[in-house]
Amino acid sequence: MAKVLRCGDCKNFLNQSNNSAAEDGFCMAQIQDDGLGLEVSVYAEFPSKCKFFEQIDRLRTDTSEFSWDPSLRTARGFDEV
Repeated sequence: MAKVLRCGDCKNFLNQSNNSAAEDGFCMAQIQDDGLGLEVSVYAEFPSKCKFFEQIDRLRTDTSEFSWDPSLRTARGFDEV
């Protein structure tokens, strides 16, 4: 069974800084006119169609350390790799 890629698996995805377990964040590869990244769901399953998708090298899920790390994904369904 092939792994389904999500926006949360991308280097360009940035969690909300005030709630790292939120289900939405920003695509920093797609900057809008207001200077913010495009708002996307961490679970969105369209990266295979996204020209900006770059799979993340290291994904962290442990909130006891590295709570500042942009690769932190505390949301359900992400395994640390």
